[in-house]
Amino acid sequence: MRSSVTWLVGGAVAVLLVVAVADGIRSHGNASGAPAPPPRELHGVLLTADAACQTQAFRFPSMAPERPLHPPDCNGLVWSQDGSLAARCTGDFTSVRSSEGVQFANVNGCAPAWRGDGGLSVVLDGNLVVARRHGSPFIFFSRPQLAEALRSAGVEDAGQWRFAQVAWFGLTSFVAILERPGDTAAAVFAQGGLETFLSHIGADIEDLRVSPIGNFAFARADPDREYVMVSRGGDAMTLPAVKGATAITWSPDELYVAIATDDEVLIGRTGTTQLVATLPFGAHALAWLT
Repeated sequence: MRSSVTWLVGGAVAVLLVVAVADGIRSHGNASGAPAPPPRELHGVLLTADAACQTQAFRFPSMAPERPLHPPDCNGLVWSQDGSLAARCTGDFTSVRSSEGVQFANVNGCAPAWRGDGGLSVVLDGNLVVARRHGSPFIFFSRPQLAEALRSAGVEDAGQWRFAQVAWFGLTSFVAILERPGDTAAAVFAQGGLETFLSHIGADIEDLRVSPIGNFAFARADPDREYVMVSRGGDAMTLPAVKGATAITWSPDELYVAIATDDEVLIGRTGTTQLVATLPFGAHALAWLT
């Protein structure tokens, strides 16, 4: 990933890029006609990657290009939080390598996700497995444990559910996409117990993501790919309605959300439908850093 990053170098070219991007930004007002916050209220570094995972970074509010310190997840490649390790599902196992290209032992299972401590989780036969740099992978949350947690919370047919995707809030708390024949659910777990359970969330759920302050989002792929955001407690959170969405990320304080399509990146206020800016380029992966 890092070796494939391309840079526009040379003072004149860099200046032209900044001007072109800045000129293409459109600001938006809300439905009441009140003035929208201008792009200068946005801060941090936005990372974008195209379909080939070529990465660029822009610093708000000037949109000056920067060298990415941390690549975004792209085309199945999932990076650890510190950017030192990357994992990818290949068939029925997950391969792991360092940012320098050092290959580590494969981990049986797929749907890789990183914890904050550098532990890697995968789903294997419906069980949640965690692997660390040292030692053997172990079952962190088994299907029988899942069934018991769901049964204790009064979920019907608890034994039919299995893990499909996971994203981590902390070392022992996470949100999961669960599947059973004919149904898909989102569930939040902490300390081995169930906090939140939302069934019938739709088929073809993709790209489960946790937000900076502990909420989560996922994409419904059918009929038009669109992101849904939910609080940890299970309440729906409003997002700008973007059809054909390809990626989502939040500002580090979660005040703003960025949603990409093939043609543009739309930035809005989290919890509202209000757009504050549209960036004149598409992306297939996003990350928003400080």
